[in-house]
Amino acid sequence: MASPDFLQTYGNANITAYVGFIDLAGYSSAVKGKPPHQIADYLRPFLVGTIDILYEKSALVDKMIGDEVMFVLPEIEENENPHQILFMGQIMDSLHDLAYELQPKYRYRIGLSYGKVNVFHLVGKGYSEWSIVGEPIHVAKRLHTVDQLSSPNPVCGAFGLSLSAGPLDTLKNKMELILGYIAGFASRFDHTIMQETKDFKGVGEVLWSYLFPKGPEEIDNA
Repeated sequence: MASPDFLQTYGNANITAYVGFIDLAGYSSAVKGKPPHQIADYLRPFLVGTIDILYEKSALVDKMIGDEVMFVLPEIEENENPHQILFMGQIMDSLHDLAYELQPKYRYRIGLSYGKVNVFHLVGKGYSEWSIVGEPIHVAKRLHTVDQLSSPNPVCGAFGLSLSAGPLDTLKNKMELILGYIAGFASRFDHTIMQETKDFKGVGEVLWSYLFPKGPEEIDNA
């Protein structure tokens, strides 16, 4: 749900933002045959842990559907906060730590993108909602379908940029810059930028990177 502060700042506007989808691997099998209250009990540690991480770094939880959380982290102008990009890296680090804390019961994947989105007000008869739309949302969601994210252990992710956003070389440079913060030397993830782009239905060609976790020993020795 959008907060008043968020809407006052970003409502009815195009913004540049990081967009993410987080969901559990094997969720349907884990809850098959369980009554609703047991499913809620199962989801609670994962959802509460995730939401708390996002809230602490000023990210907006746009919606939750079952085991899936969609969030948006607006990019703040550099002259206001030159360290805003660090928030995305800190979110990823905290999600990594939560995964190791909750394993082996919970394994999850993260789809990330970056670019222009629109925050708009949808009003119907007896209904009112703020929503966020834009290509980065579709990219982040589609990244969950890549084979590398099918079996997170205990967490993995992918970061992608649509080729419609600019020349390939420019996008590669942008990706390297962002990944330097969210999956760089000092982070809890390693990354591999794929040599071949991925063609997603309804999205088109996407330059993407696979994000895989460093183990506790690697982090301790870094």
